[in-house]
Amino acid sequence: MLQSKQIIMRTFNGYLDFLAESQPTLSPDAACQVAALLTQAEFNLQIAENSRKA
Repeated sequence: MLQSKQIIMRTFNGYLDFLAESQPTLSPDAACQVAALLTQAEFNLQIAENSRKA
């Protein structure tokens, strides 16, 4: 469980870094919301792919 949380936090922080570089005018609140949505979408996609393979 801890490893999953670390992976999710790294993914989220990676998206935050990406947004800071690519969209510097985005407010911190908006950047957090976008990063959270992208993180959730990525993991939902991975879960769907793993379900399809099973």
